[in-house]
Amino acid sequence: MVILARRREDMSHEECIEYMEEEHAPLVQELPGLRKYQSSVPLNPDEAGFDEMAQLWFDSPEEMNDAFESEAGRRVQEDAENFLDADSALMIPVADETVRVNELD
Repeated sequence: MVILARRREDMSHEECIEYMEEEHAPLVQELPGLRKYQSSVPLNPDEAGFDEMAQLWFDSPEEMNDAFESEAGRRVQEDAENFLDADSALMIPVADETVRVNELD
């Protein structure tokens, strides 16, 4: 899953990222079945239109749904409201595709 999220209007970009790193990320890492979690921050959030991009990997869509329906998932969703504008967040289920890059000589 890919999530593009904007900060709450009453927070600065820096406050949003600090909260995400210190408070929210540890909660995300408790999701059952989570294989990998990566958070990326745009170099220019105002130009990008979002403050954070999160990528979460699960073995299947069912495991992802189970994770967000769990107690840990409820905590993650409730906590997101502490620093993100939930109405503007985009949650995009995706499937990974492997792309082979040829080595350059």
